[in-house]
Amino acid sequence: MRVGGRGLMCACAVLVAWAAGGAAAQTGAGGGSLGGGASNAVTGMQGALMADETSRQQVLSLQDDPQIRAILDDPATMRAVQSGDLNALMNDPKLRALLDHPTVRALVEQQTR
Repeated sequence: MRVGGRGLMCACAVLVAWAAGGAAAQTGAGGGSLGGGASNAVTGMQGALMADETSRQQVLSLQDDPQIRAILDDPATMRAVQSGDLNALMNDPKLRALLDHPTVRALVEQQTR
């Protein structure tokens, strides 16, 4: 995986978990961060995306996508991804737009079956 691949996997895991309803349903005590259960869901999603060869290849195919690059190159968005700041992630127009991306939609569908 080239530089940024780890961030890509993390961003995709957060997005897929959120879109699948796992992370969105659970917030921390402050209401703005992923709680332990949701954080575990994201960690589990990363593992699931990496373990399944098809999913892993789909995630890696996104690394040069302009929408993904905009997220990976945005320090504020990546801080929100890495810290699990659910409020910031839910309100980030770049992440919300990804919900309509065909590859991301396929990943969500695969992980919710």
